[in-house]
Amino acid sequence: MLINLITQYAYIFGYFGLFVLGLFVGSFLNVVADRTSKGVSAIKGRSKCDDCDTVLNVKDLVPLFSYIFLRGKCRYCNTKLSWYYPLAELLTGFTFFGLAMYMGVFGQAPVDIWFSYVYLATIASLMIVLLLSDLKYRLLPNSVMYPAIAFTLFMTLLAFAAVAYTSYNSMKADPFGQYLLQVGYWRDQMIFLAGRVGLTVLSALFITLFFWFLILVTKGRGMGGGDLKLALFIGLFNGYPNNIVAIVLGFVFGALYSLVLLVLRKKSMKDTIPFGPFLILGSVVSFLFGRIITNTYLGMF
Repeated sequence: MLINLITQYAYIFGYFGLFVLGLFVGSFLNVVADRTSKGVSAIKGRSKCDDCDTVLNVKDLVPLFSYIFLRGKCRYCNTKLSWYYPLAELLTGFTFFGLAMYMGVFGQAPVDIWFSYVYLATIASLMIVLLLSDLKYRLLPNSVMYPAIAFTLFMTLLAFAAVAYTSYNSMKADPFGQYLLQVGYWRDQMIFLAGRVGLTVLSALFITLFFWFLILVTKGRGMGGGDLKLALFIGLFNGYPNNIVAIVLGFVFGALYSLVLLVLRKKSMKDTIPFGPFLILGSVVSFLFGRIITNTYLGMF
């Protein structure tokens, strides 16, 4: 009884700790979004006020609390601070917390659960940087996009290699597993998994070509090269067929938002909106519910 109670409290503190970690990471991600969008190094130099250029003190950089205690204003020049600062911190904090709850990381012993968590938290952090950059500057910087694509592709291939290595050694250590190796079961499974990886890469490239075609047709008025690279990133991360679902959802969310703005007369038909946030939202929804959406759609026919 006592052990169970201690374990439950340990889980609570663990999840809370990840939320707090997310707050600090979110503060850093906002800096990364600002600096990479301006072509400045994200890790060199201390944080400064955007208006008065004063170097900020440690007490000015406490995630969320500094913004609240300073009432959303700079301590030195009294300029109103952007609401993107607390947004980035809270979004990352809840993402780290929600992802941990979704995966049940503190209820699982295997190391691969935490490995997967770190991978997904990294992907989420990259998406948050891109989200902030597109919302604030209408830009998806290459200094973030290229590493994101390379990282996702590398981890996809690494995951395949890890499964192949561990499954082979596991079968080799077991008499029945040795029989499965002899009859080609392991080989057939690896061919199947390699096909899945290949399908993911090919579908991601197909999505990228589709975006390239749209850019040519619209002459870059509807979307740009950043959206094309983001589509490739999402295509690799979500995998087939969830990447198709993610892109479709991105277009649907973007269209609905544009329609609302048109009805409210906030935008005209000639105006454009950043498309990246809707692609990212589509990717997140597809990651969580892609299989359900696909099965529901196919069940209609």
